[in-house]
Amino acid sequence: MRSEKPSRRAALALLLAATACGPRPLGTPVPLGDVQITQDRIEGDGGTALALTQWAPRGTPRALVLALHGYGDTARDTYGAAAQYWAREGVLTYGYDHRGFGANPTRGQWPGAETLAADAIAVAAALRQRHPGLPLTVVGHSMGGGVTLAAAGDGLPADRLVLAAPAIAGGRNLSPALRAGGWALGAFSPNRRYTGEGVVSLQPSDNVAAMQAAARSPYHYSNASGRELWGLVRVSDRAARAAPGVTQPTLTLMGAKDEYIPVGAVQAVHDRIAGRARFVLYPEGWHWLFRDLQAERVWRDVAAFALDT
Repeated sequence: MRSEKPSRRAALALLLAATACGPRPLGTPVPLGDVQITQDRIEGDGGTALALTQWAPRGTPRALVLALHGYGDTARDTYGAAAQYWAREGVLTYGYDHRGFGANPTRGQWPGAETLAADAIAVAAALRQRHPGLPLTVVGHSMGGGVTLAAAGDGLPADRLVLAAPAIAGGRNLSPALRAGGWALGAFSPNRRYTGEGVVSLQPSDNVAAMQAAARSPYHYSNASGRELWGLVRVSDRAARAAPGVTQPTLTLMGAKDEYIPVGAVQAVHDRIAGRARFVLYPEGWHWLFRDLQAERVWRDVAAFALDT
């Protein structure tokens, strides 16, 4: 169904995808603290563990990437093909599933914007210690892009940032109506889940096989709860506030056909990043930039950025 007016459709999309007071996360997440990294897990204090996937080059790594996935997704599904390409270029990639997502036992439990950012900082610091001397690029897609920029404002120990179709258009870039709607859903129906069916119809990619694979995955979901929708607004708010204090070189990537994230709002936040920042718009790109049919262009650009020493 494509009968929605473009402005209304984009507004609803931002609430669903990017999307003081209001509902709090379920429980109080235990900070990761000192992180231990195994082949398939990140283990923190208090028994906290996050599912991990690694993609290693055959020879000595030339660069290091920490890859953060988006809402309702997993590191393996988002970055599997991209990270294999990066490995052939000499890049070692680590991708973990955020708390509340993927193969973690907390799947479906929103951890909070602060916890998501704190986890990224803790894991990045552990990777720095594990691989001294390797330049570290943190790559974030969609919600993961918002977490990346927000974490950078809190001291993320990364050399470079890549924000791909990022959920960073918060603050003054989010309309008061959308903010009020997100708050209301979170405050009055925090546990109810919404699919958007009958309200908005969105296509994440032109790669039908990738969309079918996501639909079959037991770990992928898109029916956000009211708590999560408001939480995603908070992620984008934190990201937008962080931009003026972020000094790392930053590469922001957007697809001109993205139906979830407004290009102009993302660029407005990108333009406030304090460090050297480059904005790339792919004419044939959609929201799933790492899985679109033209994804290899994106993989190549990210590899070149991570390896630019």
